[in-house]
Amino acid sequence: MHLDWTFIYKAVKGCAGGIPETLKLVLIPLLISVPLAYLIALVNANGPSVLSRIFQVYISFVRSVPLILIIFLIYHMLPIWINAVVKRAGLNFDIYKMDNMVYGYIVFTFVSIPTLSEIFRAGLLGIPKVQIEAAKSVGMTGFQAGIHIIIPQVIARELPVLCTFVTNLIKMTSLAFCMSIMEITGEARVAAADSIRYIESYLVIFFMYLILCFLVERIFKLFERRLAAVR
Repeated sequence: MHLDWTFIYKAVKGCAGGIPETLKLVLIPLLISVPLAYLIALVNANGPSVLSRIFQVYISFVRSVPLILIIFLIYHMLPIWINAVVKRAGLNFDIYKMDNMVYGYIVFTFVSIPTLSEIFRAGLLGIPKVQIEAAKSVGMTGFQAGIHIIIPQVIARELPVLCTFVTNLIKMTSLAFCMSIMEITGEARVAAADSIRYIESYLVIFFMYLILCFLVERIFKLFERRLAAVR
């Protein structure tokens, strides 16, 4: 098999242009989903309730439905429904002019919240309730106890699982090309379609995702070491 190294060089440059979009599709959904997931985890960790049952249905739905179908529902079906509602309300708003990146943020936030909430719930259930009672006995509010005592312990306990989740999220963004978002995979597919060099294109994105995930793992390992040093 003969590889076209000139094409590979061009593909690397082109795919590198998609890295900012990939990082945005990871970081922005994480910023949105982490606090929401923690709140859902608090509700679910406190035992059965109407709200926790609703959240469990949501979690089960995301677990059961392939990501490509969720993209189809949000990117293709949701605008149709919104457009019908907007027209019926007589509003002057064109949903089809919305930036595709917004759909990407919605999709990856939607699928991130359930997994993160279960990660946080597992961390919360591993913390003795006596710690919260001890915090309240020295004058802390529930919010202060959560910020200074509970959340740091949850993050420390679940750091390896969070690392796995973030690397999986990076890989999931490879389906963003289905929403016409030119991230790493989207750039590679365009380059491959123009030159029929699919093997070289997929080799490029293989190593790009490998490097990105490796860097994320190194960052999490650094956090683990710092937390271990503090302890």
